Amino acid sequence: MKTDLLQRLENEIHVWMCATDSITDPVILTTYTSLLSEDERERLQRFHFEKDRHAFLVSHALVRKVLSKYANIEPADWRFSTGEQGRPEIVRSADIPLLRFNLTHTQGLAACVVTRDIACGIDAEIITKRGNPRAVARKMFATTELEDLKAQDEERFLDRFFVYWTLHEAYCKARGVGLTRSDGRYAFVQGPNGQYRLETGDAMQVGGDDWCFEVSRPSTDHVVSVAFQSADCAGQRIVAAYIVP
Repeated sequence: MKTDLLQRLENEIHVWMCATDSITDPVILTTYTSLLSEDERERLQRFHFEKDRHAFLVSHALVRKVLSKYANIEPADWRFSTGEQGRPEIVRSADIPLLRFNLTHTQGLAACVVTRDIACGIDAEIITKRGNPRAVARKMFATTELEDLKAQDEERFLDRFFVYWTLHEAYCKARGVGLTRSDGRYAFVQGPNGQYRLETGDAMQVGGDDWCFEVSRPSTDHVVSVAFQSADCAGQRIVAAYIVP
């Protein structure tokens, strides 16, 4: 099973998800806590609200359990380092395959993407009105994205807003940079086939043709976007929704 999954990563991108609110068994949660590193357990206790602690616990246990499906390493034995922007990466050793991953969680959903040494990012959001999305869009999105949002009726606006938001987040996480306004450097454009592509300006150092994106809706309440770096998007098929308990 591990060898098969690892081989499939040669031309697949794997997305694993779980419904965090469905995991309530105290025995399971205790087991999940035992999988975390000392640093992760300290971070877990810093959350003021129980719902935030629960989301952190389940999502970080998810990453460890998922990675162990690709290598003969126990979930508790994975070690991670963080880059300048806080992006976690696997601490390498001779017995660990060249895996990369990214994690996200939102209300009711945790998801992670796994690749074979390919830059990747993932973001999930629950589609619900909070704050002032129109003001956020004006501050963060490209002109073409704003024009598209203006063309949506009220019912469709919120959904499209979160599509753009998760695409921006996933892309920035894949590049290992913090989320900032596009400032005309890049914009997401939906093609005739429904797929989104990246259009870049002169100030962008990474060409849009080097990046691939997929937007999915694992439930009626959630939108998930995946970004990964490849010059052959069709050759790296995204296999999504491996649901884990």
